[in-house]
Amino acid sequence: MYIVGRILEIKRLTCRIKAFTVEVCERVNTTPGQFMMVWIPQVGEIPLSIAYKEDRLLEFIVAKVGRVTGHMHDNLSKGDRLAIRGPYGRGFTLRNVEKCLMIAGGYGLAPLLYLSHELKRRGTEIDVALGFRTREDVFYTNRFDHVADHVWVFTEDGSYGIKGMVTEVMKKHVKLKDYDIVYTCGPELMMFEVVKHCLEQGVKVEASLERVMKCGIGICGSCILDPLGLRVCKDGPVFDGEVLMKINDFGRYWRCLDGRKVPIKSRFNS
Repeated sequence: MYIVGRILEIKRLTCRIKAFTVEVCERVNTTPGQFMMVWIPQVGEIPLSIAYKEDRLLEFIVAKVGRVTGHMHDNLSKGDRLAIRGPYGRGFTLRNVEKCLMIAGGYGLAPLLYLSHELKRRGTEIDVALGFRTREDVFYTNRFDHVADHVWVFTEDGSYGIKGMVTEVMKKHVKLKDYDIVYTCGPELMMFEVVKHCLEQGVKVEASLERVMKCGIGICGSCILDPLGLRVCKDGPVFDGEVLMKINDFGRYWRCLDGRKVPIKSRFNS
């Protein structure tokens, strides 16, 4: 069932990322890590992570990567309406978390931003590491300042913050065993390294995966992960690290729109 959302504000964050603040016609009960399906008639439908929620307001961070996101960037304006359904999927673990570390690459910070506000409300101590390619790609680091105890910003070329990959926070800046859990979202090769390192250190870790999702309810099979047959839209998008390391596709393969598997090739800080 769709509900109507009206665009209240559009912010350009970088040359290829915009934030859309949408007011929906009725309140939706969501948890950090879940996603909504956003439909634009005669254009298409895509899953979008929730970056922030307050009453009937939802914020989506949208990277211009395909037909639907391209249409949103190039053709939508304040006051336009969207058809929205959801929320769907499994979100992040929220209970019994006294101290956590969040590691995000690029627009992967979206679900972690929502998560940070919810955990702050629960009294959790939060450390955040954000990774980007260069200064021109940096956005919303200030949005974590009032909810996180420590924020590290990394750029690959050193043009902003600390030079290097965001995964270096685990090896040079913190002791992983100080945390109850590590949350991560971003390029999959980055998340693979985060999950692998956390499990080697005996630290619980959860990662939010991105995949092509056509239905959002576990029917079409476009987001199935081999060999376990898990569906990202239904069993995820947030998965426990121990489960992810049993999935051959994790960090290795991605399914195209036509279902073909292709190798994942990506820099960390997208």
